Amino acid sequence: MDVAMAKLDIEDGTGNPKHMELPDAGMTVKEGLLSSPLAPDRDYSPPPPGLATWLEPMFKTYERGSSLMQEFRAGCVLFMACGYILFLNPLTLSGGSANFNTGMPANDVALATSIATGVGTLFMGVFGNYPWAVSVQLAQFYLQGDPCNGVPCTCTVGGPVSSPVASCLNTTAACLGTKIPYEQALACTFLEGLTFLAICLFGLRSIILGFFPKPILVAGAAGIGAFIAYVGARDCGVITIAPYPLYTQLMTQWGFTPSGYGGGTASIGFNDCVMYFDGPPYGPVCPWLSVGGFILTAILLLWNVHGALIIGIFFVMFISWIKFPNKLTDPVNPGLVPSTVAFVPKFESTAGALNFNWGGNTQELIAAYFLFLYLDFVGSSITFVSMGQMMGLLDDKGNIPRSNMAFSADAVATIIGASLGTSALATYVESASAVREGGRTGLTSIVCSLFFFASVFLAPLFSQIPTIATGPILCLIGVIIFMSSVWEIKWHDLSETIPAFTAILGMPLTNNIAYGILGAMFMYVITKFVTYQLFPEWPLYQSRWPGRTWFMSRADTNNRGMFCRVPGFNTDIDPKIGPKHPHTTIWLDFNAPRIYQEVIKGNKSDHQF
Repeated sequence: MDVAMAKLDIEDGTGNPKHMELPDAGMTVKEGLLSSPLAPDRDYSPPPPGLATWLEPMFKTYERGSSLMQEFRAGCVLFMACGYILFLNPLTLSGGSANFNTGMPANDVALATSIATGVGTLFMGVFGNYPWAVSVQLAQFYLQGDPCNGVPCTCTVGGPVSSPVASCLNTTAACLGTKIPYEQALACTFLEGLTFLAICLFGLRSIILGFFPKPILVAGAAGIGAFIAYVGARDCGVITIAPYPLYTQLMTQWGFTPSGYGGGTASIGFNDCVMYFDGPPYGPVCPWLSVGGFILTAILLLWNVHGALIIGIFFVMFISWIKFPNKLTDPVNPGLVPSTVAFVPKFESTAGALNFNWGGNTQELIAAYFLFLYLDFVGSSITFVSMGQMMGLLDDKGNIPRSNMAFSADAVATIIGASLGTSALATYVESASAVREGGRTGLTSIVCSLFFFASVFLAPLFSQIPTIATGPILCLIGVIIFMSSVWEIKWHDLSETIPAFTAILGMPLTNNIAYGILGAMFMYVITKFVTYQLFPEWPLYQSRWPGRTWFMSRADTNNRGMFCRVPGFNTDIDPKIGPKHPHTTIWLDFNAPRIYQEVIKGNKSDHQF
């Protein structure tokens, strides 16, 4: 095979020129180092002979500044950060978390979750070549008023039981807890996945995404940082639900039911460390241990220790297992030890149970279809933007390379998940943990997918990674995502600050990325319209509309009232002769970030604050 070779002169370390030939891929060579055209300011070592050399053309591992061991370590961290879904998704979709039976066997949901997540994450790694995981979006069930639809079912497992975890899990009841049968809901999810795939394959994704202004996308990335930090703090047990008017409070004493309106029998404080099964998190609650893991991991990150995140996870996880050494099924004192490590799974009822005969539920399911599509598209888009921003891959329009293939991973995983028996899948914001750990290519995703495929048989073991171990990691990852995005927001321009802050605050408060973006878009249209910036070009030419001249005369004085001029302190005017000078005009320049301009005696000088 003929390969174009580039003749390059390098130095051998003694000052003498040395000749070398390499495949002509735009690379330059130094003493044993290559300089990538993707990152010309960074040098990297060529891959060592063997497996790394064989994988390099496909994954560009060393070109992206990584290594096989680094990718493997990041894949382990990624699985640990996402592994909680193996326990929570079956608990949620089966209805066990809300004390009613949906008719979906928890074992079926667990198996579908493992397979769909493994396939989606593998697709992301092989075709998207990004270190991101694709897994199930947690669903919610809402109780209906109908006495036969939504009333908690009466289940018996060797006699009446009161625990919501055990009462309806893997049981049947005469009255199910959902108004719409899950077979129809899975069919709706399946159609949404097909539509999502078509959007990606026909190139409509970039067109639709073009309607989202880049300030909203960047603010959405910062909002994801705040959201994931909030989720992490909640998983740590540092904050908890509270009755009106607080709703959320510091974990000083927890005496509330899972609904948060008082009357609970549990009393858990910051210094406690107990297993809690009367509501979320259905596992260990140990705030002080999570804070200890947070501090340890933060120190390791500051010291740039390789594997800091995985060390933090193992630190908390091992102490948790030592603290709770009993089996999970122990009726008196349940612990974190699974009753079985491995098993041979099989589907009972959810695989292939799609029902497209919606009948009287057609209207509700069509509305759900469009809602699913919107939430998946916006949620995945903003997650991609936040990951791309974090990795330095984002261009001026908010796009990243190979984004269509990466988006397709979400669609393919959703189609498979719905066919097997689980809700829609999307790229996880927890993927930021892998990026921070050093993951740069799809090899990280492939390693993570192998763990999920193994969880098909080892789910009882893998699902015992407690949330108190991964919560501290999410908090720190939230800081990193927020830090990498928030500085690009034009905080000097209120027409962009208000929408941005709406996105940042809306995501954690609504527990939904798409809702935060929806609120931000709404505010963006309003703020840009009233400031004559929404339609700057043909055919509307908002700059020519009546009232713009008056607005511009007011714009120069918008921030003047916030500045207090103290001669001799924050200005260069002598306080003794200050009054003899003409009036000093201070305003905020809307075109140059954070520049205050001061006019004194007709001389203009710029001061950077």
